[in-house]
Amino acid sequence: MKYFIARVYQKILYIFSLFLKFREPIILNNNEELINVLKNKKIQNILLLSGKRVCKQDFYINLDEKLKDEFNVLEYTDIPTDPDIDSIEKAVSSAKAFQTDVIIAVGGGSTMDAGKAIAARYTNKKSLRKMRGLLKVTKKPLLLITIPTTAGTGSECTVASVVSDLERGQKYAINDPKLIPEYALLDPTVLLTLPADLTAQTALDALTHAIEAYLGNSNTETTKRYALSAIHKIYENLQEAYEDNTALDVRKELQIASYQAGIAFTKAYVGYVHAFSHAIAATYHLSHGYLNGIILPVILEAYGKKIHKKLVILNYLIGENDDNPNTFIKKIKELLITLNQENILCDIIKDEDIPKMIEHINKEVYPLYPVPKFFSNEELLQIFNKLRNIA
Repeated sequence: MKYFIARVYQKILYIFSLFLKFREPIILNNNEELINVLKNKKIQNILLLSGKRVCKQDFYINLDEKLKDEFNVLEYTDIPTDPDIDSIEKAVSSAKAFQTDVIIAVGGGSTMDAGKAIAARYTNKKSLRKMRGLLKVTKKPLLLITIPTTAGTGSECTVASVVSDLERGQKYAINDPKLIPEYALLDPTVLLTLPADLTAQTALDALTHAIEAYLGNSNTETTKRYALSAIHKIYENLQEAYEDNTALDVRKELQIASYQAGIAFTKAYVGYVHAFSHAIAATYHLSHGYLNGIILPVILEAYGKKIHKKLVILNYLIGENDDNPNTFIKKIKELLITLNQENILCDIIKDEDIPKMIEHINKEVYPLYPVPKFFSNEELLQIFNKLRNIA
C-alpha cells in the first residue's frame, strides 16, 4: 500500500508538472555577451561567487578584470566544496551588505548550487530548511548567472540546489523552477583547467543524471531524447577527455551532454544512485561524482528485470549490438576501470552508520523519485554490502 500511494503521488505530480513552466536559461557564449546583458539590465553591484581553486585560474582572473572595468564587484570564495547552511547564510549577509544586484556563480555544481541557495535566501524570509523539498521557494530569487567550470552537474539549467545540514548530518535538495538560473555562459575552454580525475568524476555525475532520468517512470519524449543524447555523448567522449587535457572538441560535447542531462533529470528526476550518493557523502564527505560512478552499476544490477528492456536499448545506443541487458552494466564497469575510479567504500563505510544512511535514502526517495523499483530496508542493506564487497 505504501508504494502504491507513492506511485499515485508521482502520477499526480507528473500530470501537474506538464503544466509547470520549466524554462531553460538563456545561453551566453563569451564574456562580451555577459557584459552586454549586465549593461542592458543596468547592473551595478555583482557578487562574483567561486571556489578557492577556480579563482586562481586565468579564465576567472580575465573575467574578474573585465567585470571590474564596468561594475562594482565583490569576490566571494568562502563556500566549501559541499555548501552548508551556515556558509550560505554568511554569503547572504555579505551579499545584502554589498546591496548585490546579481550573483555570478563561477564553478562546478557546488558553487552553482550555493549561488541558487544564496539567491533564494536573499529574497525569501524562509530558512533553507523550510525550503527543502518541492515548490517551497515563495519569492523570485535574486538574478543569477552561472558559468559552469565542469561538465557534470548540469546545475546551470536545473531546478535543484543541494545543501548540507551539518547540524543534522543531512544533505538534501531544494527543488523549485524559480531556482533555474536566468543565464548560463557555456565556454568549453574553461574545462581545460580541470584535472583528469575531476573531468572523469563530473562527467560520471552527468552520465548518472541521464541514465537515472531515462530509467525512471516520469519520462516525456523530451526528457528521453535529452537523456539518450547525453548518455551517447558522454560514453563516446569521456575517455578521450580524460586522457587528453588539450582536447577541446570532446569537452564541448561533454558540456552539451551535461546540459542535456540536467534538463532531463530536472523533469524526470533521479533515483537510488543519487540517494545513496547523498547519504554517503553527508556521512563521509566523498565526491558526489565519484560516488555516483561507483554506485551506478550496483543499483542497475539491483533493479533487475524492471530495467532490462531499457538497458538493451542503451546497449545499441553505445554501439553494442547485444540483447543481454548486463552488457551495458559491464561497459559501465569497464569505463570506471579506464577512468581509474576505484571503489574504496569497503574501507570507509562503517556498520554503525548504515541504519542512519538507510533512513536518509528512504526519506529522499519516497515518495518523490519515480524509480523503476522501490527497495526494502533489507534490499538497501544488501546494496550497501555489495558496495563494500561483502556480498
